[in-house]
Amino acid sequence: MNTEHLFFDLDHTLWDFERNSKICLEAIMDKEKQMLPTDFDIEIFLQHFSVINAGLWRELDENRITHAYLRQVRFQRVLAAMNIEISDEFSLNLNQHFLDTLPHQHHLMDDAFDVLEYLHPKYRLHILSNGYLEIQRKKMHSGGILHFFENIFTIDNAGYKKPEKAFFEFALNEIKTAPENCIMIGDNLLTDIEGAQNAGIATIYFNPELEVTDAENINQLLALKAIL
Repeated sequence: MNTEHLFFDLDHTLWDFERNSKICLEAIMDKEKQMLPTDFDIEIFLQHFSVINAGLWRELDENRITHAYLRQVRFQRVLAAMNIEISDEFSLNLNQHFLDTLPHQHHLMDDAFDVLEYLHPKYRLHILSNGYLEIQRKKMHSGGILHFFENIFTIDNAGYKKPEKAFFEFALNEIKTAPENCIMIGDNLLTDIEGAQNAGIATIYFNPELEVTDAENINQLLALKAIL
């Protein structure tokens, strides 16, 4: 392979979404505790949030809902799972507070910084994300990894989203290269792996739950040093 470019997903691949969101959510719900039942259990809330948020993003990836819908119902669904009903307005306020504070968290996935430091002199690095440009840029700045990347391709500057083939073709066109010169590295089998493969791009699937590691599947980012 004549690999020159590495495409990385951001959330759950390099930037630790679960850890960072937990910090934000604990702070937000503590601030709003006067609006919640006295027996509100933050740990149960966090468990529901992780599952429901992942489900909503899966629906978004499959074009069954919009970003606007996700933002409207995310906190309503989580709290409804705890038999707590909230208004549309309060749901949107909670979500906006979440979006305002989340990008300022700095925690990365294990070994992410060291691996990027290793790869940066050898390859040209780019982010391919279904998030929004300014939010993803802030996350990368907070995590201290922004300087490693030449480009951040997102739904708002590409006009498409993963796993659409057009999203990957947009990125290839912008950096003026062919699919065979690139590798996509990400944690989502649909948006990152299947999407890139449909565009003719080789992939490395990152999933910490994997039992085996090889050239196409890794369970820790550190394995990229051996592969690349």
